[in-house]
Amino acid sequence: MHYGIPTTDSCPFCHSIRIIKHGKTSTNNPRFRCRYCKKTWVQSKLLKPAPNFGDLTEAYLSGLSYRDLRSIYHSSPTRINQKIREYLMGCVQWEDYLDACSPKHESRLIHLVGKKFKCSSGDNKEHLMFIAMAIDALSSVVLGFEIGKRDSRDVWTALLDRINCRGFVCPTFMSYGSKKIEDSLKIVFPYSSTYINFTRTCYDNQLKKDLYYSIDNRKLILEAINAYQTNQTAKLENYLIIFKEKRMKDIVLNSKDHFFKRLNERIMMKNTTRFEGLLAAFQARFEKFHMIKYDPEPIINGWIAWWMLIPLPIGFSRLSLYLQNPHETHFKDFHCGNPPKRLDLPLDSPEMKTFIIELAVRSLHIPIK
Repeated sequence: MHYGIPTTDSCPFCHSIRIIKHGKTSTNNPRFRCRYCKKTWVQSKLLKPAPNFGDLTEAYLSGLSYRDLRSIYHSSPTRINQKIREYLMGCVQWEDYLDACSPKHESRLIHLVGKKFKCSSGDNKEHLMFIAMAIDALSSVVLGFEIGKRDSRDVWTALLDRINCRGFVCPTFMSYGSKKIEDSLKIVFPYSSTYINFTRTCYDNQLKKDLYYSIDNRKLILEAINAYQTNQTAKLENYLIIFKEKRMKDIVLNSKDHFFKRLNERIMMKNTTRFEGLLAAFQARFEKFHMIKYDPEPIINGWIAWWMLIPLPIGFSRLSLYLQNPHETHFKDFHCGNPPKRLDLPLDSPEMKTFIIELAVRSLHIPIK
């Protein structure tokens, strides 16, 4: 019997040497078959490295289209969609991951914001859904989110109730004045204060005046680094605990130019540096997602995690700012459920100085004192 001419040494699956030619593919590449395990393969494909589906997913979350992704993973859009969805469905929940990173949650102010987005999932005839998010004012970290068919009190109550059950301590909330949000807060956090975004606008205007017209701006620095003592009255024992150490305060006091430069940047770019930037990025990306029409939860969960873990221009992620210590954060660690690695940086290093000043500037930018 004629077995053909073997062009490889052994079967890549069972390592048998009983291999034969088995025709060609549609692209004219020779196919081989093992007479022992009966499996077939194309030698040219074996020579290509297996694609990293973590990198593929991150590229998709960052904004690349299926056409762009074909340069990373040579397959059809349907196959790429399937692989990304499988990867995202294997991820842990962002809220669970955040709880594992920080067993105790304390925020001086939480922004409650919502956004409609296109989605043909379920029986929604309007092809729209709604996401409610709770965002930490200091770090811009998404503390929790809830997806619903529309903006409703039930959606906000479900989100706030879950935050309460996770042990969050927060004396103040801020929203855009929605009655649905106010009613939910009265049910779940009846002893917390509530404000509308107009309060923040007034504070921003006052901060601009203090920055540009004050003769001595040292009081702004002192106000920022004394935020820890100020917020002890709100029973926030671990909030901005980094400024409990005198060495941290001295770094900020001795970096006046750096402090005011960064403060001015945040004032000038407030719509991108605060939660407004998150909402704008969410809308821009989710208007273009194709797979979201099947089930929005995995893609939203993955995108929020990716957004929280990617480095900011200062070199550290939003999660690092929330944890009040520099960490090495990666989306792949989130997928596996591995906690971020804390970086033990010297206090006199430029990276640590940048990190401390960023926390000080952000604490000054919170409109509730």
